[in-house]
Amino acid sequence: MNSQKILDTIRKYQDFIISAHIQPEGDAIGSQLALARLLTKLGKNVRIVNADPVPQPLRFMPGSQEIITTREKVGPAPAAAVILDCPSLERIGWVKDMLGKAVLINVDHHISNNKFGAENWVDPQAASAGEMVFKLFQEAGVAIDEETAICLYTAIMTDTGSFRFSNTTPQTHQIAAELLRFPIKPEQIYEKIYEVRSLAEMELLGAVLNTLEQVCDSRAVMGHVTLEQFKQYGLGAESTDHFIDVIRMVDGSEVVAFLRELENKEGIKVSLRSKGRVDVNKLAHHFGGGGHPAASGCRIKADMTTARRQLGEKICRALSGE
Repeated sequence: MNSQKILDTIRKYQDFIISAHIQPEGDAIGSQLALARLLTKLGKNVRIVNADPVPQPLRFMPGSQEIITTREKVGPAPAAAVILDCPSLERIGWVKDMLGKAVLINVDHHISNNKFGAENWVDPQAASAGEMVFKLFQEAGVAIDEETAICLYTAIMTDTGSFRFSNTTPQTHQIAAELLRFPIKPEQIYEKIYEVRSLAEMELLGAVLNTLEQVCDSRAVMGHVTLEQFKQYGLGAESTDHFIDVIRMVDGSEVVAFLRELENKEGIKVSLRSKGRVDVNKLAHHFGGGGHPAASGCRIKADMTTARRQLGEKICRALSGE
């Protein structure tokens, strides 16, 4: 499957829902907004529907206020649905129940994608879903405008760690260069996403740093946040989205894990990062998750103490080559 076949399928239908994974980040939101603009220019009816709200730092993107995040506002099931940046249909949460018999079009760059769609375009070589949407614009012969460029640049920048992660390729920089032909301001986008934090968020980060522990002969580092800490500082889960980027700075850490306690005794959400030697996608897969070799996630059905122990054991085995 390639971009042209995806476009051929899109042209067959009129009414679309675009969705992405729960707790969406920059790539998910940016690629959704850009794709919605493409489909609109192709004369389609489009709704973006997500199970969770747009994180505050991403609400500057044009069109983000129009994203539907409640069941009551979704309306009738669409003829087709494009699922972006999502390795499995279950990861779109309750939105799955709103799709009816829609034809599913799966566009993703996760190596762990299980190809759940009627049409699947999965490209693990792409640094982000944003890159793939950029290709759809090219294939469709539709011009990108300034607002679309903002969304695509945000998608690519965030999923490459501001172009510093190993998934950054020459193609990534070429696409970014094309987007920067528009009068977008990369320094302002970066500031909005990474450099605007409340005092409470900084205090919560301090509390999380106090949970750090080096394991596996100091080759891995683990930290966590609890529901009680969220309550103490009056914050939600989105406030910790970039904490793992701070934790991965610990010297000598080949694998980094950040654990977050979920509500309603649903267990622990785990974010994993690798600096190259360990494939954390395989680690996450053991717990029913997945993602990329260098960045993945999963959920562990256990309390925090047990989850840290189980995860630590798996990380140490992976570092030992088992």
